[in-house]
Amino acid sequence: MDKKNQENNEKQENVNNNENQKLYPHQLPLSTLFTWFIGILNGKAWEYLGLMMNPETKEVNQDLGKARISIDSIEFLFEKIKDELGGEEKVQLENLLVFADELC
Repeated sequence: MDKKNQENNEKQENVNNNENQKLYPHQLPLSTLFTWFIGILNGKAWEYLGLMMNPETKEVNQDLGKARISIDSIEFLFEKIKDELGGEEKVQLENLLVFADELC
């Protein structure tokens, strides 16, 4: 039981340390910011492909023109940062683009 309490205390300390070490966009590497932006664009692409509902309207609509713009933007950003990505991140983004291109 003592070991479990120690583990819980260590976890709580890690949470507290993480809260005290907030990162702001200007402190992050450009590749990280691009990856976040790609995630946002990916969500919009899914929404515009009609695969997700719009969180504001709670409706599912399809707009392939906007989906294409989102996907093209992801491709552009991916080309700019692909050399800085780890193997798994790179494969995930490549797969995302292949899947999105097939749908659009």
